[in-house]
Amino acid sequence: MKLLGLSCGRKMQSSEVLLREALMGAEELGVEVSMMRLHDLDIRPCKGCRTCTISFIGGGAGDCIIKDDFSFLDDQLLECDGMILSAPVYVLGPPGIVKVIADRRGPCRDVAWLAEARRLRESLPNPPAKGPDERSFKKRVAAFISVGGATTPNWLSLGLPLMYLFTFPSNMTVIDQMQITSMSLLTNPVLNPDGLARARRLGQNVAKAMHQPAEDVRWMGDEGTCPVCHSDLLTVKTTNPVECPICGIAGTLKVDGDRISVVFGEEEQKRSRLYMAGKVEHCVEIRENVGMSMRRPDAFDIPKRMEKYESYGVPVLIPPRKEGRPPAKTEQG
Repeated sequence: MKLLGLSCGRKMQSSEVLLREALMGAEELGVEVSMMRLHDLDIRPCKGCRTCTISFIGGGAGDCIIKDDFSFLDDQLLECDGMILSAPVYVLGPPGIVKVIADRRGPCRDVAWLAEARRLRESLPNPPAKGPDERSFKKRVAAFISVGGATTPNWLSLGLPLMYLFTFPSNMTVIDQMQITSMSLLTNPVLNPDGLARARRLGQNVAKAMHQPAEDVRWMGDEGTCPVCHSDLLTVKTTNPVECPICGIAGTLKVDGDRISVVFGEEEQKRSRLYMAGKVEHCVEIRENVGMSMRRPDAFDIPKRMEKYESYGVPVLIPPRKEGRPPAKTEQG
């Protein structure tokens, strides 16, 4: 059983120290541990080229075409049975590297699209040479550690929720999460015995879940407003229902004096995008939208309508390059 720890803070600083404590706790329960510093990797942003999703339509592997360290990280994630992601909070949420990786893994490691590609592949007389990586369908568990300098929790409000962007496309089951505040006052996690104990317990919870059959894995952390992701964030409009912005499920908000509660029905919980059913729902939506867009009669007008924007001579600023390109130029369509 392999547990992978991912740190996206500074070397041997708060988020890494807490991650190491969690890994020590997990290792005590008999799992093999390793860790990676995400800032050591060269991970470039997704180009939105859609090569991976086009590959799925033909029953292919859906691999990303960008040549950087993503394939190395991806292979480690495919190989592991559990993962702990530990990140500092800079501006309300985790560092941008978390979102960059989420954007790269979102399309090419979305299990709903991979499952559809596998199904299509089985129906093709001459499928592509390479199909979806079967490791993509392995059940994995995960946990999050968020660390912030602010004493006021709302300055860390997106620290844990945004980490779900990293895990939900690949269908990892998050079983625990923790948040440490006031690190600017504490100076270092080693001066916070309660925080270290919580990190160790988180690591042990992950190790326990790794040893359980997938159907027996349950949430082991503190309860939150949403019964699926345990986030306290809500999308509130002028009338019910309210919505969990992480899971995308609707619930009924109830107010009794100064007490607020939200009820999420069982059927609604089952369609959370953290579960396969929610991912399939989205996959079907996108597939149907693409089909309808291809049948739009005005689609033939796109090239002519694009001429207005292609001929617009706005200066496009480009940084100086080694080959001596100027810092700015005007591109004509």
